[in-house]
Amino acid sequence: MSKSPRLISAAWIASGIILLGDSMAIGQEPVSEPLRQHAVSVLHHALTAQPQWVKVHAAEAMLALDYREDVRQTFLDELEHHGEQPQYRIGIWRVLARTDRHVKLAHDNWVQRIVDAFDDEHSPDRIHAAESLGKLEYEVNTEDATTMARWHKFSEQGKHASQAFARWVLLNSGVEGAESFLADLLDSDQEMGAGVAAYAFRFRDSISRTTWDKLAQRATTSLEPDRVYLASAAMKHAPDDQTQAKQRLLAILIELAQTGNKVQRYQACEALADAGRPEDVHVLAALLNDDQVHPDVQVAAALAICRIGRRDNQGLGGLDWAIIAIYGLGMIGVGWFYARRTGNIEDYLLGGRNMRWWAVGLSLFASLLSTISYLAMPGEVIRYGPMILCEFAFYPIIFLVVGWGIIPIFMRLRITSAYEVLETRFGLSIRMFGSFVFLLLRLLWMATILYVSSDKILVPTLALDDNWTPVICAILAAVTILYTSIGGLRAVVATDVVQTAILLGGAMLTLVLISVHFGGIGWWPDYWQVHWPDPEWSLDPTARMSFVGIGISALLWYVCTAGSDQMVIQRYQATCDAPAARRLFLTSLCTGIIVLTVLSILGFALLAYFSDNPHMIADGQSLLGDADKLFPRYIVAVLPTGVSGLMVAAMLAAAMSSLSSGVNSASSVIVVDFIDRFRHATMADRTHVRLAKWVSVFIGVLVVGISLYVSQVPGNIIEIAYRVVNLFTVPLFILFFMALYVPWATPFGTWVGSLSSAAVAVGIGYWNILGLDALSGIATISFVWILPGAMVAGVVIGPLASMLPIGQAKPMISQ
Repeated sequence: MSKSPRLISAAWIASGIILLGDSMAIGQEPVSEPLRQHAVSVLHHALTAQPQWVKVHAAEAMLALDYREDVRQTFLDELEHHGEQPQYRIGIWRVLARTDRHVKLAHDNWVQRIVDAFDDEHSPDRIHAAESLGKLEYEVNTEDATTMARWHKFSEQGKHASQAFARWVLLNSGVEGAESFLADLLDSDQEMGAGVAAYAFRFRDSISRTTWDKLAQRATTSLEPDRVYLASAAMKHAPDDQTQAKQRLLAILIELAQTGNKVQRYQACEALADAGRPEDVHVLAALLNDDQVHPDVQVAAALAICRIGRRDNQGLGGLDWAIIAIYGLGMIGVGWFYARRTGNIEDYLLGGRNMRWWAVGLSLFASLLSTISYLAMPGEVIRYGPMILCEFAFYPIIFLVVGWGIIPIFMRLRITSAYEVLETRFGLSIRMFGSFVFLLLRLLWMATILYVSSDKILVPTLALDDNWTPVICAILAAVTILYTSIGGLRAVVATDVVQTAILLGGAMLTLVLISVHFGGIGWWPDYWQVHWPDPEWSLDPTARMSFVGIGISALLWYVCTAGSDQMVIQRYQATCDAPAARRLFLTSLCTGIIVLTVLSILGFALLAYFSDNPHMIADGQSLLGDADKLFPRYIVAVLPTGVSGLMVAAMLAAAMSSLSSGVNSASSVIVVDFIDRFRHATMADRTHVRLAKWVSVFIGVLVVGISLYVSQVPGNIIEIAYRVVNLFTVPLFILFFMALYVPWATPFGTWVGSLSSAAVAVGIGYWNILGLDALSGIATISFVWILPGAMVAGVVIGPLASMLPIGQAKPMISQ
């Protein structure tokens, strides 16, 4: 590639970044701060001074907006004084279930009270119980025939309300045909027959196009009281391509909010909370300030005003985009600089085997950190507390095992691809299998990084629709691949050093700014947060995260990665000897302790900031339910122009450092293990390097494609990483364990050990999805046990299978 096309490509990418930024103009604030504060004060007044059900609705509005203070204590007091009052008690339990939403045992206790009220056929508040269970997204045990019969009976008898609410719960439970079963009620001509079904649909996250068509058609033809419910549900679920229908539905809701009765106004305002525009705020403000309207209407208007205020068009400014563009061009410039110093394939893939250990150590850290950890650590601490830091206690063991048990072996083997070792011991098939598993592992890893960087950073930062995620993935991959494919490993290491400084500086800067906001370190937690699970020190595999579980998992991850991953082994080979490689690994570990500690402390600071300023959380997100998105949200919504650009560049640095290393190591495996291994004719150095560059481009395209499916994996960022990225970490290491440490190992035993390890990893990672909870009677197994479970399976089954009279053991590799 000549200089001119490189510069043209860089210019096009930079122009695209700036144009994309300009298209995201910062909009005018739709809700003034005095109006927002007045809306919040109305909610507080309703919570403390209004009668029972208004109090319930105010509490639920405040919880939806993350104004949690006083809600729980208020309703514990209500429970004490009115806890046995029919109907209202259901509202009390429902609010308390929502306050304890992230404390499973407490949440389940309140929900069970509502279930018991429903199960009592003589209960005076059975319909209220069914409605509340629908709102709480309660799921019936579909394997319990008696329970299912009770719900089906309720769904087919009695009033429309009881039928609709029961069908709503069945729909929550994933019962086949439940949506069409509920939608059948939309055809009713009886008063509130269709309305109550539409009311249920409004609380669903999504519905089918067929159901929406029926809702929209009925909304424009039905009379009150059904009409407001139909219009509300149809407006919430209106497809993007139905612009005219949205306008008609919105006009209906605005009219009803202004001229309707109490129920119509209340329901219309609740619908506007989901779909209202800035220009609708004046209608809501008039209701909020009208003391003649019912307090419930004021509560709904206050909720809508606050939510519209969060649906602003905040985005990055021109200076921010200029900084990001300069950063991208700088990375490409580094690649171009090192391209002129690359003479052969060893220079391109291994940096000439004489790189500085400290630089390679920082590069290794930056590569392994990635955006996953950069966002996951603050989010994990916000949601689940600091238990994850327990892994640091195992770092000395990790350094001893890797530094003296693994690194010396590989440094005595002058290899370009780690998987040459496997062919030497077991033959070509094991080498090809190992190379394939590594590529699968790193492709999934890079795809996860791309998805997280795009979906959790850039898409919310730019206030874009989720449909933009693939486009952002492609742009981010293009910049990374451009400088990686041009400059090889030297460019990767050089940019990683810069990116390490940027990402650490970005986290430190955020800590400083939050401290300034609080006038010191008032954000430091002085008690164990209620929503944090209690510290767990046992070996209980059902505990989400325990000291032993996370420690063993971290130990195995480092050992397996250091002993089998081309991306890491490639770093060893880029230094001159084993002591230098050991120092680079120690540099990586120490840097990791510093950065991960800072990111965890940042989690404390962000938790305190957004607890103190819940109005800064984006609409549709919550403090605990979207903890992974709070760091990007702080950057775009709070930081001044220019600083936001620097912080986005820091998060992009975390992503690009990992992507560049992944692309470089994957291309080295494809070139050395597949192309060179089967190509008999020699290639000129320039041709060899050019081939490696095109392989890098191919890898980038493949990763972008895979990233589109990562969103299907459940959990927060850390859980996604374990379930996607770590599935094949241990199975890959088992191949090297058998090759380097088991004298009687056979190719057959190695195959069996690795495949058994993979099967166990997949089983634990997707325990519930695969139905293993029903087969075993164990509800779940924590994701942190994926690595230990896979390791036990591999190191036990592999050596045992090698004892079978199938194949012959090969001599140990001479080291």
